Amino acid sequence: MPADSENVAQLRSYLNHKARIKVSDGRIFIGLFVCTDKDKNTILAHAEEYRGDEQRLVGLVMIPGKHLLNMDIENLETTDEYM
Repeated sequence: MPADSENVAQLRSYLNHKARIKVSDGRIFIGLFVCTDKDKNTILAHAEEYRGDEQRLVGLVMIPGKHLLNMDIENLETTDEYM
C-alpha cells in the first residue's frame, strides 16, 4: 500500500474533529467530520444547521461537493461558538 500524500495525510488528521461548512445557499453546518470523497461530497455526524437566526439539529448530513463553499476545522482548544 503506497504512503498517503501530504494532503491526504492532513485531511485524514481532520477526521472526527468538529467541522464548519458553508454551502452555496448561505446555510452553515457544524458537526463531526466523518468522511469525504474525490468529488468533495462530505458527511458530518451530529450536525446542526444554521440559517440566519434559525438553528436546528439535522443529525447525519451529506453535503454535495458542488454546494460546498468553505470548510473549516474548528480548534478544539478554543471555546465553542456554535455548539
